[in-house]
Order: sequence, then structure tokens, then C-alpha cells
Amino acid sequence: MNIDYLEDPPQSGVRNMAFDEALLESGRPVFRFYRWSEATVSLGYFQHYAERNDHAPSRFVPVVRRRSGGGAIVHDRELTYSLTLPHDSPLAAKRLALYEAVHRSFITVLGRFGIAAELHGTEQREKDAFLCFQRFRANDVVVRRNSGVVKILGSAQYRNGVGSVLQHGSLLLDRSVAAPELEGMKQLAGTFPTVEELTDALKLQLADDFFWNFQSFVSTTLERTVAFLEETRYSREGWTCKK
Repeated sequence: MNIDYLEDPPQSGVRNMAFDEALLESGRPVFRFYRWSEATVSLGYFQHYAERNDHAPSRFVPVVRRRSGGGAIVHDRELTYSLTLPHDSPLAAKRLALYEAVHRSFITVLGRFGIAAELHGTEQREKDAFLCFQRFRANDVVVRRNSGVVKILGSAQYRNGVGSVLQHGSLLLDRSVAAPELEGMKQLAGTFPTVEELTDALKLQLADDFFWNFQSFVSTTLERTVAFLEETRYSREGWTCKK
């Protein structure tokens, strides 16, 4: 399958969330890596805004609300990805299988960098915790240590009215001062790859695992959609504080 590929420079939370939704509405298969220009909390769609005040370390960083569900994520020292698929893609119909397939590609690459990661299993834990990375479900990517289980990759999905899917997720690279209770790859691995090494390896692994032919993303209309969503949704207090 031909699929567009993007690696974006660090951007604001408002723009990153608008960009993901614009890609979804484009109806095209796109895989995107991106980062954040400043530490930002993204709230899951169903989370109450007031909950963020209970997490003191991240209380004073910017906040956005995602289209997808799940717990809050402190986007800081991480690598974020998104995958958009049109409604008629066979992968789009398989919600849990899509989580697992993408996560297994990450697990393979992490193993090459000395991190013995695995899927969490079947049990759910701490499902009401504020932070996504303190919640555990079957297809999360974790590292097992003597002191317990550390979650380093989690993903969430949103499906629009026609059945197209947006899946995005975060791989923790390092501990953030806005979420000091969470460990990242730097705390777990003896060697620590650069972001460029990670994205290069992941791109090759995803292409092999999914039989994808990556091509450069070109669009003359996407920027207008991104700007519209930034202005009318993601920068609006009514959206961010809606719950």
C-alpha cells in the first residue's frame, strides 16, 4: 500500500492536534512523526478539565484536548506518532489489531537499542489515573523491572463519522520535569538512540511489517484545514474546558 510519510519539527500543542485531525479529514493514509515545541498536557476527550489541577508538576504548562480518549499525556521528552487511515482500509476496521500491530513494530526496534519491551498483557490497571502512562491496558508497550512494570508507549484512537481512523501515540524518551514520576527510554536503556536514529529505524520496520511504500506527503489544501481547526477548535477555551 502507498502511504504518505511526514516528519514534522517541534510545534505547539494546538497545531499538532489540528494537524492530526486535518490529516484524518483528508481521507488519505498518512504516517507522521512529530514533537512538541514546549511541554504540553493533552487531555483525553472524555477527561474533566479540572482534573489537571490535581497533578501539580504539570499544572502550569499549556493544555490542549485531544480528539482521542484515554488519560492525560505530558508531551515533552518524547517521540509522538500518528497514523490516519481511510474508512475503506482493512486496517481501519480492526481497532485492537491496529494498536497491537503498530506497537509490535516499535517493540522490534526498541529491542535493537537494548530495551526489552513487550505488550502489557490482558489485565487493566489504574484505569482512572490522570496520566495515561499510569494506566495499563493489554496493548500498551511496557518494560518489566524488579520494581514493577514501566509503560513507555501508549496509543489512542478516534474515528470520524465515515469510519476513517486516527491513531496516535507517545514513546517516552526521557523523564520530564512536568511528569517526574514517569521514566523514559533514557532511564531504562544502557544506550540511548537519537530521535533521528529512532525514526529511521521505525520507518523501515513499519514499511516491512505493513508492506507500506512510503512516499513524500504533498498537499495544497491541508494548511487551510489546519489553520481552520486551530482557530475554531483547538485554541478555543470552549473546546479545551468542555468537560
